[in-house]
Amino acid sequence: MDSRHANPPTRASVLLELGIVGTLAALFVIFFSGRPGYVDVALGLIAVALIAASTNRSRAIWRRMRRPSSEHVGGSGMASRRLLIFTVSVAVAFLLIGVLRGYGENGWLGAWQRVGNWHLLAACALYFPWALLQQFVFQFYLLGRLLWLLAYWPAVIITAFAYSAVHYPRVPVMIGTVFAGVIWAATYYRNGKLLPLALSHAILGSTLHYWVFGRDLAVLWT
Repeated sequence: MDSRHANPPTRASVLLELGIVGTLAALFVIFFSGRPGYVDVALGLIAVALIAASTNRSRAIWRRMRRPSSEHVGGSGMASRRLLIFTVSVAVAFLLIGVLRGYGENGWLGAWQRVGNWHLLAACALYFPWALLQQFVFQFYLLGRLLWLLAYWPAVIITAFAYSAVHYPRVPVMIGTVFAGVIWAATYYRNGKLLPLALSHAILGSTLHYWVFGRDLAVLWT
């Protein structure tokens, strides 16, 4: 059937679908908390394949959503500006934390070694596809279905907590991703664009690891 004429699913079927997916995801995260990164990537690709197979169902849901227009207060344009301000502000905060931690370890040389690593650019480029995959799963799929069942703010907050939960048991990352998840979900609701979210995600994820945690992702991945 042409997706433009597909009828949205019933709320009961969406509730059942999310209940099954949520239960399986929770069991996996709890019992496989020590999994290597490539397992997450493989599962993410499987999730994307399954979501892509139900694209008509998802589009039928999103067509019924009434997003604010670009001219509306809190609409697409405002959401994009807020995303930019959020991303830049958090990245600058990570930079300052990195300088302070690096300086505490080895003076100004330690600060430069932590925040001046050019591998950050390569890691950010490699991070982008992974960030795009995650945003596709949590925004296009999960947020849309939650909005079909719930009011705006409960749907956004549950999406953010679900995104945070998949980072278990890394508590510092879980805390940070709750706040980021709210911004990303609210932005997607207003403009329906995944690429800006993935860019924000890649920048913040990379700077968090390099500047705050002092981890060279490019080296770890290779």
